Amino acid sequence: MVTVINKIGYKGFGDFFLRMVLPVLITTFVFSAGVLLLLELPWYIPAILLGIGVVFVIAYPIVVVERQKVNVQENIHLFITYAGTISTIDLDRSTFFKKVAQKKKYGFISDVAEKAVYLAKEWNLGFAQTLRKLAVYSPSKIFADFLDRFAAIMDFGGELQTFLGDEQDAVMSDYESVYKQSLNNIGMLREVFIAITISVAFGMSISLLLPLLQGVSILIAVKWALVGLIAVDLLLVALIMGFIPSDDLCHKLKHRDEGTKLLWRSFFIVLPLSLILTAGVFLYTKISFLLVVAIGVTPFLITGMFASREENAVFKRDKAFPSFIRALGSTIYSRQGGIISSLQALRVHDFGVLNPMVVNLYRRLKLGSDRDRSWYFFAAESGSNLINYFVHIFAESVYLGGHALKIGEIISNNFTRLINLRTLRQQQASALRGALYGSLVGFIATIYITVSITTILAQMFSSAFVATSGNSNVGNLVSSIIPPIPEVNMTMVSIYIGLLIIIHSFVSSFIIKVVDGGHRMAFFFDFTLMLWIGAVLSIVVPLVSEKLFLPAVGIG
Repeated sequence: MVTVINKIGYKGFGDFFLRMVLPVLITTFVFSAGVLLLLELPWYIPAILLGIGVVFVIAYPIVVVERQKVNVQENIHLFITYAGTISTIDLDRSTFFKKVAQKKKYGFISDVAEKAVYLAKEWNLGFAQTLRKLAVYSPSKIFADFLDRFAAIMDFGGELQTFLGDEQDAVMSDYESVYKQSLNNIGMLREVFIAITISVAFGMSISLLLPLLQGVSILIAVKWALVGLIAVDLLLVALIMGFIPSDDLCHKLKHRDEGTKLLWRSFFIVLPLSLILTAGVFLYTKISFLLVVAIGVTPFLITGMFASREENAVFKRDKAFPSFIRALGSTIYSRQGGIISSLQALRVHDFGVLNPMVVNLYRRLKLGSDRDRSWYFFAAESGSNLINYFVHIFAESVYLGGHALKIGEIISNNFTRLINLRTLRQQQASALRGALYGSLVGFIATIYITVSITTILAQMFSSAFVATSGNSNVGNLVSSIIPPIPEVNMTMVSIYIGLLIIIHSFVSSFIIKVVDGGHRMAFFFDFTLMLWIGAVLSIVVPLVSEKLFLPAVGIG
């Protein structure tokens, strides 16, 4: 526990107790006492609040360390690539760590580099001893092992360039292992999601029969089912986002590529169209609530298709980038550092989808535009998050005088490995999509079958009450066996079930995009299809149920 406390920045348990535990417990106690005295709530409400404070104090260090670990795992591949490329400049150790410390986008890794410079210089510990101390407090085993190896090579007086060149394969292999483990977590969470969905559907089936068993209104059962489903879906979203490291396909720069611009234009055109269509269908038709929403959301299929097309375009650019960056590094090396002349020479080669971007980059640099802005626009036009990071690593290392041939090879090799991992992730996302669609169909069908059975049996029992009302003895016997059946308001039941399906479809579609790392707007495609599946089943299942069950119970 002390090690965990040290990892989050506290000197020891005493420091943690004074600065964290004591203030939280005092605040929680005062708040709980205020709730008990002023609001006159039951005693267990303040007790629960006090318990939440205690749990927070215990869980806080663990959560912070896990967040640091995830942060390292999300940036370790970028760090090792950057470290390998700038090491070709033949920097000394202090300058190397200062360079890494300036890269705040590397998060926890840049903080460690900043601490390494401070401890090594201000405390005269030396980099080898400093790195060993920092490795002990690293939340990530990959990064801790790297720091230990770095410290060892410094003790033996090894060259920085040679070590970081050799470390490319070692760190990337460790990163691949962790990444593939996260992909296995996707499979595990897929099974959990399906199992919970089936359990919720089964629980709803039982709860929807309560009106027949206890005389409870079916609306109460549906309302509680809605609350339960929302809680389960939120829990699963939290698990997915906690277990699966982010790996966004598209960048989030202010300047967008043409595909993204077209996507957003389509969204702002479709949005008012969807609102008008929904209002018109709602006011001038008498169809079910779920079908109204499905029709209203249908125009967003266009936005979803544009987003999917943008994902495919970005993925193609990612696949073409390694050969381009390797060729550019080789040409710059052979031309002794002439980036503009190298780009001019490369224009005759076919880089496929990257050709317009290469031409635009050459023209900007040729016209004397700011070189950093020129590379920024190259990354922005690609639409790719990976290209955005790696092309800036390449440009910075080359402009600092690094070995262009080695820089191109390092970036190309690491980029290719990342594309292969992303391909595996896409396969897992496809399997997840199929499983979610299947579980959604089963979930919706189960709900509507149960509602149909409940409605039919309610009609049958009501008929029994009417038939026996003339005979007091028989009527008393029936009422003692069968509780009074509340009237079923099918309009409200349909609305609540529609909300259930909408929320579950939204969460399922969102989870798919979190897992595959694609453009978030592409979720409209799956969301619309899922709503239409729900709308069709809401019509078909009750009709089929009536055909099957009504003759069996002798009604109709």
